[in-house]
Amino acid sequence: MTSPVPAPVRVRLGDPRAPRTACVLAPVMAQWDQGAFFEPVAGALLSTGHRVTVYDTLSLLREGDDLAALADRWAGILRAEEPDLLAGNALGGAVVQQLLDRPWTHRADVVLLSAPTVADGPLDATLERIAAAVASHGTAAALRLLHEVVRGPEDPSPAPAGPRHHADDERHGRRLATGLRLLHRADARSRVEAFPGRLLHVYGTESKLVRDHHLATGPGHIRAGIARAGMRPHADQPHATRRAVSAFLEPQPTKRIHEK
Repeated sequence: MTSPVPAPVRVRLGDPRAPRTACVLAPVMAQWDQGAFFEPVAGALLSTGHRVTVYDTLSLLREGDDLAALADRWAGILRAEEPDLLAGNALGGAVVQQLLDRPWTHRADVVLLSAPTVADGPLDATLERIAAAVASHGTAAALRLLHEVVRGPEDPSPAPAGPRHHADDERHGRRLATGLRLLHRADARSRVEAFPGRLLHVYGTESKLVRDHHLATGPGHIRAGIARAGMRPHADQPHATRRAVSAFLEPQPTKRIHEK
């Protein structure tokens, strides 16, 4: 029997009559958080006239998919939305970057939060260590390892608890490990460098995972390094991250964001 066709899981934010459409793809999560990860940034989009849809990136995943296959599946969903803004966090941003050679994306602004354009050996090794821990030590242990590499330098919060039930543990662990492994050897440099539209990379300058050298830009694209932030700059330094996104969406004659 063939497996059912996956359907996108999403939440919608803002006024459905707003003039602009924003589509946001989530990072890898053991369990979908209903878009809560994006709350620190959502205001910047809503205040600039966007109606926002936040998608669970892994909701379209099928067994055997690689990053390119997952991106192809998302292309059909996102193209139908006719987005004015494409955004993605971590894996979600990697999927967005895979799509930037498609003409329908060229009308959209692009905002990427800690989203690797290219995965090098150290990044691959770290993600694989966490993914492998699911099988060797369980989902809770893998989540603790993930927490240690994504939390910011000023974040004292403990690692999240693992799933309470065995069935949940198995399902969430499989989702976590599979999602992390999708980034293995990711490389969208040619797509990003040739992208003719407006693009913003936001990353934490103290991230232990995605750093400046994992990002690629083309002419006129912008990188915003958020000080005192790790892999989740929108959680570690929400005001600075929101200002960076707002400045990009509402261009000023003189920007304070460093361009490269």
